[in-house]
Amino acid sequence: MPNPAIVRLYDSTIPSGNAYKVHLALSHLGLQVNVTDLDILATPSETRSPEFLAKNANGRIPVAELQDGACLPESNAILLYLLDGTPYVPQDLLARARMLSWMFFEQYSHERFIAVLKFWTYWGGLHNKRPEEIEQWRTQGQAALEVMEKHLRTQAFFSGDRYGAADIALFAYTQSAADIGYDT
Repeated sequence: MPNPAIVRLYDSTIPSGNAYKVHLALSHLGLQVNVTDLDILATPSETRSPEFLAKNANGRIPVAELQDGACLPESNAILLYLLDGTPYVPQDLLARARMLSWMFFEQYSHERFIAVLKFWTYWGGLHNKRPEEIEQWRTQGQAALEVMEKHLRTQAFFSGDRYGAADIALFAYTQSAADIGYDT
């Protein structure tokens, strides 16, 4: 049974892969929540307001607000909260750890390069970045995609023997990686 205690999702007025993951999980579960879109491109960003920083001191979206008023930041933490106890999260300890390993990979080796390049490409400012910085995003992002491709040659999913939380996490930015020049 899913954890339906999320009553509000703080999202962005511009598309966010991290928020997209949460929307995708909610959709798979057939759940709807109230959404508050924040302008992250405003000066200052709406995620830097005292009210929002009280919900997430890191000042980033997405943030899930629970029925009891508690707030849960970080997209993959929200995914685990939503999907735990459902078929999207393996119950076997090793399978669950492997799923989490892919979710950590997504944040450390995948999202930090592909999402950053996507942001600067779509929302402006790429011309202000150093060429070696852009090259690192391209090289490291492509390397992450190649690790994923190698895995998918032998297994159909990242979450064990079925589609699940790690697949949702990795899909969010991979789906648009070709649009910014990655070989997918």
